[in-house]
Amino acid sequence: MTQDDTEFRVAVIGMACRFPDADTVTDYWRNLCEGRESVRPLAPESMPADPPAGYVHAGALLADADKFDAEFFEMPPREVQLTDPQHRLFTLCAWEALEDAGHIAAENPTPVGVFAGAGMSTYLLRNLVGHASLFQTPSSQLHALHGNASDYLATRVSYKLNLTGPSVAVQTACSTSLVAVHQAAQALLDFQCDVALAGGASVQVPQEAGYIYEEGSILSPDGHCRAFDAEAGGTVFGSGVGVVVLKRLADAIADRDHIHAVILGSAVNNDGGNKIGFTAPGIAGQRAVIREALSAAGIGAETIGYVEAHGTGTKLGDPIEVAALSAAYREHTEAAQYCALGSVKSNVGHLNSAGGVAGFIKAVLAVREGRIPASLNYTRPNPEIDFAATPFFVNTELRTWSGPVRRAAVSAFGIGGTNAHVIVEQPPTQVSAPAPGPRAVLISGRTAQDADRAAARLAEHLGSTDAELAAVAHTLAHGRRRFPHRRMVVASTTQEAVAALRKPIAGEAAPAPALAWLFPGQGVALGAAVLELAETVRPFGDRYRACTDLLRERSGFDLDAAVRNAEGTEQTQAALFAVEYALAGMWREFGAEPKELLGHSLGELVCATLAGVFDLGDALELVVERGRIMAAAPPGGMLAISKGADIIAERLPDDVWLAADNSASRCVVAGAPAALFRLAGELSEEGVPSSLLPVGHAFHTPLMDEAAARFAELVRGVPRQAPRVPFWSNVTGAPITAEQAVDPAYWSRQMTSTVRFREAALGLVGRNPGIVALEVGPGKSLVSFLRTADRASATVGTLGVGLGAGAPENAIVDAAGRLWLSGVAVDFDAIYGGEKPVSVSLPTYPFALKRYWVDAPEAAPMQPRRIEAVQPAAPAAAAVENDADEDDFVVSVRNQVVAVWCAALGIEEVGTDANFFELGGDSLLAVHVATQLRSIFPLELALGELFASPTAAGMADTIAAHLMQRLDELSDSEVELLLNQPGAAEERSNNA
Repeated sequence: MTQDDTEFRVAVIGMACRFPDADTVTDYWRNLCEGRESVRPLAPESMPADPPAGYVHAGALLADADKFDAEFFEMPPREVQLTDPQHRLFTLCAWEALEDAGHIAAENPTPVGVFAGAGMSTYLLRNLVGHASLFQTPSSQLHALHGNASDYLATRVSYKLNLTGPSVAVQTACSTSLVAVHQAAQALLDFQCDVALAGGASVQVPQEAGYIYEEGSILSPDGHCRAFDAEAGGTVFGSGVGVVVLKRLADAIADRDHIHAVILGSAVNNDGGNKIGFTAPGIAGQRAVIREALSAAGIGAETIGYVEAHGTGTKLGDPIEVAALSAAYREHTEAAQYCALGSVKSNVGHLNSAGGVAGFIKAVLAVREGRIPASLNYTRPNPEIDFAATPFFVNTELRTWSGPVRRAAVSAFGIGGTNAHVIVEQPPTQVSAPAPGPRAVLISGRTAQDADRAAARLAEHLGSTDAELAAVAHTLAHGRRRFPHRRMVVASTTQEAVAALRKPIAGEAAPAPALAWLFPGQGVALGAAVLELAETVRPFGDRYRACTDLLRERSGFDLDAAVRNAEGTEQTQAALFAVEYALAGMWREFGAEPKELLGHSLGELVCATLAGVFDLGDALELVVERGRIMAAAPPGGMLAISKGADIIAERLPDDVWLAADNSASRCVVAGAPAALFRLAGELSEEGVPSSLLPVGHAFHTPLMDEAAARFAELVRGVPRQAPRVPFWSNVTGAPITAEQAVDPAYWSRQMTSTVRFREAALGLVGRNPGIVALEVGPGKSLVSFLRTADRASATVGTLGVGLGAGAPENAIVDAAGRLWLSGVAVDFDAIYGGEKPVSVSLPTYPFALKRYWVDAPEAAPMQPRRIEAVQPAAPAAAAVENDADEDDFVVSVRNQVVAVWCAALGIEEVGTDANFFELGGDSLLAVHVATQLRSIFPLELALGELFASPTAAGMADTIAAHLMQRLDELSDSEVELLLNQPGAAEERSNNA
């Protein structure tokens, strides 16, 4: 596709909906393909006892229209209850559509526009208005207005989702949501924003209610919409919400977005006065808008294979629509009946402000999938329509749509004459050929329950899709907001992922985790897995090969042979150093940057090199020589003991020393082999486990004195710099100082002194609460030691050792996933070699929906609760005479403050130290609360004074202090009223 092909095109990259019988776009498409009619008879129990003449007990219902996830969107229950379901469901769909588009608004500064409209708030008219107590104050009235007027639909979504592009309310009756699509596309082409949401909502309240048919009206006499049929008598109104996400096509292709379809062109106009009445359709206006859209698209009408019509099924409207379409198409072609015609209103009814987007989504799915669903309830044509003389035929079956190009047009015509027409085309072919290999499948939720539901939904979805796992992993990593509660699996195929998701690895991310790298010392195994890793993971392989070249050039050392054989101190130390250094560079490239470093024995030299104390070439040469001179030291051995160093040190013989204090229950001693054998035997008799390490020398003991002195001279011969990254000293168990790091004598002592890892680990976790520790080397010994210092620390190993360790490439991906579980930012693209697969549609967030509803007055089980209804127990005395009485008085005030807060926020309980604004309060609710408190207490406090301490306790203290100062001005009856004495209600009534 050339630049000219994409320059004025707009991609549809995300969709979400709530339509009758369909909570998702997948459900919607399945229903359409199955020819399902969602307009049906209503429940018998909702039938009026004495239905009026012409009453039709049918409708298209919307499931869970009364539900919302208040906690997710940080809205107090009372605010949700006062918010129209059209606003609520549109907000849910906006989030889902952006997820389907793979766009994380909270982390992306790209301006996102919102163009949307809703129908009249029947929830406000039929449920809320009858409750006078909900509108007691101007602030509560404003809350109801903001939550129900369609003016605020788009801006509410922009606020809740942090979208910074143009936010425009669209209101053109039945064409609202298709006009919104047009406006969004134009805003993108004019570069007013880079991504745009468009759609509409219409939710009728009550849901279970029929309608009255009147002859000649728009409504159907039998509860069916029969678009273009001879028996057509009108439509049936239903409820629905639809949202699409749009992006300039060139940008969508460059960003590897999942493109559902391409908007070629669109147009909007108005009939003006050239028609028989305000509500009547206008053939001239409809013809003109279709012509304009074809012109904008730059295509001929003969290339369009399907038209999703407005199709209300009225005797007047259908013939006018077909006539307008035919007149516009005849300017391009004389071909007859080549273009399929249909109306989704025959499936779901007329969705009013959401009707246009319902038809648009259907057309998008048709061009994407290559199938045209049937238009229902059609048997023979309206006698006013001569289809044989037109380019159209009504599509009455699920039709396979073949051909090189699939193009469809969508019409929506609003009462009042605003017409919209949009032309879409099948998506361009996007090639994606990711390399095989393991992938981390990342899932998160606001709560643990949400995360578990998300994992289950993903497993179910993947079980019925042929999506590449690489594309799934990429979409989840880049197209979903990251929440604290996390789940992760590693798999190489989609089928493996489905199985693993039945029991994913769970974790909870810390808000700002500090990452520490731990480097093990001699005693861990290497082997062929390292060489395999060097071949399969480029960032590791590049650094490993750099070490290989340096070692060969400067020391004549064969690193591959040393890794493969790992025989003797000389080979093992250099091999381990090179592997750990290469792993560290790999993790740095993967974005896992450490805050601090902690090494064990040889691992401290890796820390020093990474911190900049030594140049890499010098460090490698030093390590080779260190291994050689240590190998020449007197023979000895080392014994690992499952007991704390404090206990073991007391019983060591003269020729055995404490070599490493690893944890509260692990230490290593070293010395003469015979003495170690005797000690091991004694410990075994006492039931204390121990094991001899596979080494031939007693490291970190006086037996290394001569080697240490020679090593100090070697260190003195190379340049040294102060460390740029903090790391911990094995000698002191504290952070190393710049003086120590560059002192050759320090590195000599480091060879002979006890490794004080336990002390360093305690210090590390002490100054980094919630630390995440990554062992940068084979095995997990150091992270296990660290966990004994702090059980709450998250620990991750890089490479397994021994049988069952698995492929090293899998181990790296698994480690990266576990870091992500703990909240560490990881660049998975770098891990996968920089690949960027095309995004795919996946299940969206599993909202925890709960019912938030104010019943209509006649349906309400009881009268709304007065704010003052929750009263505290009355204190024994009416006057405040001492400290105890003053405390009772403050408690009384506090309880009344809590009652006001609960009523305003719509919650059952409020902690006295909870912050009003963190509970969901805002400036309008604050005004409302202040008004209610002033109706209870004789206050002369400004709003700012009242909320200076925005907790119930703080506010109560402020009020109590204010009232105490005014006690002398109050009468006995006013004091009694304040203290809620018996008779207070009568006093209030008498004084009213």
